[in-house]
Amino acid sequence: MRDRQIVSVWALAVTIAVSLSQPLAAQTQKATPAQKGTLVFAVESLSAQTLDPILEGRPGNATYQAAMYDSLVGFDIAKGGVGPGVAERWELSDDGLTWTFHIRAGQKFHNGDKVTAHDAKFSLERQMAPTSLASAAATLRRTIKSMEVVDDLTLRIKTDGPQIGLPASLSRAVAPEGAIMPKAYIEKVGEEEFRKKPIGSGPWKFVRSVPGDRLEFEAIDYPHFRGTPRFKNLHILLVPEESTRVSMVRTGEAAIASIGPETMRSAARGGLEVLSVPGTMQALYQFWGAFRPDQKDSPIAKPRVREALSLAIDRQQIIEHVMNGKASMPHPFAAFEYTEYFNAKTWKAWADKAYRYDPVAAKKMLAEAGYPNGFELNFANTALPGTQFMVDVGTAVADMWTKIGVKVNIKTYEWGSFSPLQMGEQAQLAGVASMYRTVGRPDMPWRYNGAFGSKSQQHLFGEKEHCGVECQEFDKIYAALLAERDGEKRTELTDRMVKLVADTWIAIPIIEGMGYYAINPRKVGQFAAIPGRHELGDVFERMPSADEKPWKK
Repeated sequence: MRDRQIVSVWALAVTIAVSLSQPLAAQTQKATPAQKGTLVFAVESLSAQTLDPILEGRPGNATYQAAMYDSLVGFDIAKGGVGPGVAERWELSDDGLTWTFHIRAGQKFHNGDKVTAHDAKFSLERQMAPTSLASAAATLRRTIKSMEVVDDLTLRIKTDGPQIGLPASLSRAVAPEGAIMPKAYIEKVGEEEFRKKPIGSGPWKFVRSVPGDRLEFEAIDYPHFRGTPRFKNLHILLVPEESTRVSMVRTGEAAIASIGPETMRSAARGGLEVLSVPGTMQALYQFWGAFRPDQKDSPIAKPRVREALSLAIDRQQIIEHVMNGKASMPHPFAAFEYTEYFNAKTWKAWADKAYRYDPVAAKKMLAEAGYPNGFELNFANTALPGTQFMVDVGTAVADMWTKIGVKVNIKTYEWGSFSPLQMGEQAQLAGVASMYRTVGRPDMPWRYNGAFGSKSQQHLFGEKEHCGVECQEFDKIYAALLAERDGEKRTELTDRMVKLVADTWIAIPIIEGMGYYAINPRKVGQFAAIPGRHELGDVFERMPSADEKPWKK
């Protein structure tokens, strides 16, 4: 597959995903399943709890907006990554400047209006509008030159330069900006009324929202390409306390609850099923401002020191004792088994060796770098939303560094107080190591650029005024990746990008984590989550009742 044009690769991916979804689609075409009961899902956060896609970030979109909205590009349900959505296929023009999306026929919004290319164009225009809070709004405005509705089922998007990753950026596998909204309805009732009574085209219809408490949906009763729900109703409840969520699942008040790794064993002992969703994130640590002139004499400015710190980490111990065995050794930075244009097996073998535990070699490297007695290191321990266990991972890492002679000054931050430190010149982070994470997405370049590009927010390699060899090389590779259409050449460029970052030891994965859920097997039957998709918003319609498909013993 790697030696074909990108257009062919996209076509193959679409074909695979369509074939994987055919049994379910065929089943719904024959007869709508008997719908009964209420599926209750307890979560730790409802984010902004808004049902307008232009006012919500990824967590909310992926948890509850995904239930009622479809996306222009969807998932490969079985493998993770990109697959068909509202658009059943798409292709790139010979000059690399125009993407054409073909809308699948027969889709409709909850009020009965047909889903057309006009709705897709209108939705993207809303996401790009000045009033949009979409994280990619500015990028879309720079990227998209014009949009044309060729006919009701064809949308043509012209870009400002080759944009190979555009379909992925409009997939819910990556971001929420591809959500499809009803043009005629919004123009008729206005935005304020739409936000009170939203409609989409997904498998679940909005019923009501109680701020700070719950969201309620009702299943559609007609065939849908994502699957027609087995349950009649879906309730998503805000329950901040994990112990309360688990108790609700035990008593049957809820069918499913999000949990952390520390709760998995007790939940299993209590008779609940525990679902682990693979490849959802990497917990990592990274060094800030190592490129700055004022850090040139700092230990963290030396790659061998940074490598030594990695060798001092017993990742397997963290997997077993912090993550209760529900994690795995990582691929390189921001890479997963399902990552596109990436030699996953080759790099996994490299990572298993490079990320080994070898404290003797670590001490030797420190001595050779001029630090036989260790050094002092400021370490910011923090957890991004939804992955509170990162703090425990960071604490374990700091303890392991102490054992090779490093004096670690650890400071724990709430994410809300740490996040602003990344902005601008990052004066408070210069020379600091911190916990961070990546999330599971199929397209690697966007995440690499966000961390290492000279114009990015984090710019770990450098910025405009101080862009050294690695910084300049990264910008060149990234620019080439944006334009490269040949699959084999794109994979070669990805290898160069991964190697460049891996050799510098600036951002180092610790573990590959999962999404974790406790399930009452008397309330919901066996189902599979989407690899790399922590949230379950795109899975509710595929969940059977307990008597329809019991969990295997």
